[in-house]
Amino acid sequence: MADVIDQAQEFDAINLAQGLAAQQVLAAMTARPKSVGHCLNTNCEEPFNNSERLFCNPSCEREYTRMTQPHSRRLH
Repeated sequence: MADVIDQAQEFDAINLAQGLAAQQVLAAMTARPKSVGHCLNTNCEEPFNNSERLFCNPSCEREYTRMTQPHSRRLH
């Protein structure tokens, strides 16, 4: 017979699985930027030798995110 601790662990496992499944669906539906050979931040646009890069540094990525995402979707 399962006690309260076992039931809580089972609930947590189900909750985690559902959360991961929801995030997987959201990630699959989210458009991802393509690399274009320079920083995607329009205030920077530093050219890259490595064509796989999207941004030259984390601050350019944050600025790009602020410029391109609607206010309601930003996470702080």
